[in-house]
Amino acid sequence: MASKWEKLGGERGQAVDTSRLGRAFKLGKVATRFAGSVLSSTFGKHTEEEKAEALAQAAMRNADRIVDVMGQMKGAAMKIGQLLSSDPDIVAPEFADHLAKLQQEAPPLEFKTIVSQIESALDQPMSALFRFFDPEPLGSASIGQVHRGTLLDGREVAVKVQYPGIAKSLDSDLKNLGSLLTMGRVFMTKDKAEGFLDEARRAILQETDYLAEAQNLVKFRALFADWPDVRIPEPYLEFCRPTVLVMQFLEGRKLDDALIAMEDREKRAQIATRFVEMYVYMVHQLHLLHADPHPGNFMLAPDGALIVLDFGCVKAFDPRMAEGIMDLLAAFWRDDWHAMEHHFRRLGFGKEGGSFPPHDVMRSYHHMILEPLLVNQPFHMGQWKMHARARQFVLKNMSMVRLIPPPELLMYLRVIAGMKGMLTKADVAVNIRAIAERECRRQGKLPPLPA
Repeated sequence: MASKWEKLGGERGQAVDTSRLGRAFKLGKVATRFAGSVLSSTFGKHTEEEKAEALAQAAMRNADRIVDVMGQMKGAAMKIGQLLSSDPDIVAPEFADHLAKLQQEAPPLEFKTIVSQIESALDQPMSALFRFFDPEPLGSASIGQVHRGTLLDGREVAVKVQYPGIAKSLDSDLKNLGSLLTMGRVFMTKDKAEGFLDEARRAILQETDYLAEAQNLVKFRALFADWPDVRIPEPYLEFCRPTVLVMQFLEGRKLDDALIAMEDREKRAQIATRFVEMYVYMVHQLHLLHADPHPGNFMLAPDGALIVLDFGCVKAFDPRMAEGIMDLLAAFWRDDWHAMEHHFRRLGFGKEGGSFPPHDVMRSYHHMILEPLLVNQPFHMGQWKMHARARQFVLKNMSMVRLIPPPELLMYLRVIAGMKGMLTKADVAVNIRAIAERECRRQGKLPPLPA
């Protein structure tokens, strides 16, 4: 039976180069090509705005090649591309659209390697484990891909299989990616790249331990036991190994696609609101963060329940940081920028003892990027076009670059950006302020509502 599955699945998949030299060569080749494009684009440009526009054009000309290489290499290269695509504050939205292909169109691994990984991890042939195993993956991501199967006892399962050599190639990949990310500062400065890559390294190492992810599934199923409209798959621990995760198969459709297709706008808003409430509960009450904003990790069940997948990257969130975010929001609503600066400094924004942007500049910028929190009514996310305005604002007010967030907040901010991207794509109206105010009041940061 296994040979039949290989014949069915082995035609379309690709092999992954796991050698450090081969992976370094691929990244070096695309970086060299990109460097030439950057130099030719910026030649003769004088103003900062001209240079920024030229660099953006260079990135766009090379976007497809960069995405292709990241997708083929998988591992850290692909994960970095996914993280970049979900954070519109790092790359231009147009370039992020190209990188978003890595969220949903990653080329799958050749099937014979998937079979080898499973049989080696469980020390049994496929025929002794599964009554059925679909060679076509349900999804292929940066660290592994997921297949549908049926165990011999009839349980319907999703089987997550890790690509070979991911952990071994991690440090080499990140070193080469650092050069690409800082080239011409198209993406980010060297300091920001170091923090970004360090956070990515921790996340990828965590995601490569599927036994830890199985325990996270057990933990979060218990934590959300009182949320009937949130579902998390059950892991079947007897079949879980460090590189193979076997869990309950849950039927559903990608959340963003399901919301877009839903004609009942009120129902769409209710589901999107529940999605935001779920994250607020995780961060501000559980002090845990499901830290992978990949759109494929959230689905809508046929009965309208939210399905949450992929607990490979779970970040413990400092309760003081979670509380500090509420302090910032309360000061923002009071329009108290002396308090805002105090809380920013207390949380570790900027350099210790360094100067901050003028308060009027901070106020203008935050009114732009926190616009959904200004009004206590449903806010249409799809109509909110702030990225280009924010970039132009920073170019004209370079003091804003001093407001560098602390490393502790990098993954949190990235998740917020991913959620914003999903809600924008679905074009739903959500009262973000009402959700945030409820949490502020629960923590005593705002006075309670009159009875």
